[in-house]
Amino acid sequence: MLELSSITKCFNQNCVLNHISFSLPKGLHLLTGPNGAGKTTLLRIIAGVIAPAAGQVSLNGIFLHGDSVKFKAHMGYLPQKFGVYPEMTAQDFLRYFADLKGIPASIAASRVEEVMDIAKITSFHNKTLRDWTKGMRQKVGIAQGLLNDPDLLLMDEPLSGLDPEERDYFCNLFSQVSSERIVLLSTHIISELTALADSIMLLHNEKLQFKGPIPRMLDAASGSVWLATLSESEWIDRKNKWVVSSLRSDKGLYEVRIISDVRPEITEVRSVEPTLEEAYIYLVSKGYSE
Repeated sequence: MLELSSITKCFNQNCVLNHISFSLPKGLHLLTGPNGAGKTTLLRIIAGVIAPAAGQVSLNGIFLHGDSVKFKAHMGYLPQKFGVYPEMTAQDFLRYFADLKGIPASIAASRVEEVMDIAKITSFHNKTLRDWTKGMRQKVGIAQGLLNDPDLLLMDEPLSGLDPEERDYFCNLFSQVSSERIVLLSTHIISELTALADSIMLLHNEKLQFKGPIPRMLDAASGSVWLATLSESEWIDRKNKWVVSSLRSDKGLYEVRIISDVRPEITEVRSVEPTLEEAYIYLVSKGYSE
C-alpha cells in the first residue's frame, strides 16, 4: 500500500500541493490534471527526489523520510525528463542502473536481458543511445524502471514519444504488471487507459479534485454533456458562450459537443453520455471536489 499523508509543497510561497492525502493498493492508477497542476512535483516527492514542506510518504509501512534507502529499493521511477549517457548502448546503460539499484551481479545480466525483451528493445542493443529516437529512449527508461522488480512503479508521462502501436503495447504492459504491484502513471493520454485503470486522480488548484474509479468520474459529468447541431451563423454567434469538447463541420452544419449543467438554448440538442476527456474538462471547469 502506498500512503500519502498531508503532502504540501510550495515554491517561492506559491503552493503547488496543499495537504494531499491518499492510499493506493496494488493496481493501475492514473494521475492527471492541467499543465502546471503539480503532477510531476507529486511524483518527484513520492520518488524521494525532492522533499515536501510537510507530510509523509510510506510504502508497505516503510516511511520515505525514515528509511529512504529501503523505500527506494522497492521503487522504480521514470522521470518526465529521462536522461541517458549517449555513448553507452542500452545494455551497458541498464547494467549500470542494475548496479546502482544494488541488483546482485549474479542475476543482473539476465535481468537486463529480461527487461530489454519486455520493453522490446533487444534488437537495438548494439546501438549507442546517441543514435536512438526519443521513443526508443523512452522504452529504455521504462525498462530501467522495471529492473529491480519494484513494489511501486512510478511513471511520469511514459507514453510520450511512442507511436500508437507502442502506446497500445505499453498500456497493456502496465495493466499486466499492476496485478503484482502499485503502478502510478502521470499522463495526459487517458483515453487509451480507460478500460485498464483501476482508479484515476485529478490534480487541480493544489488539491485532488477527484479520486476514484473511472466509471464514477464519468458519472460526475453525467447529464452535463450535450450534442447540438447548429448552422454556421448560430455557431459563430454562440461559440464563446459554451465550454466545447469537440466540433465537426459537415455541409454547412456544425455538430458540437457542449459541456454545461443546463440544457443549451438550441432547438437541435440532446443529452449524451460523457467521454472520459469530457468528464475531465467538466471537473476542471467546475473545480469539482468530493
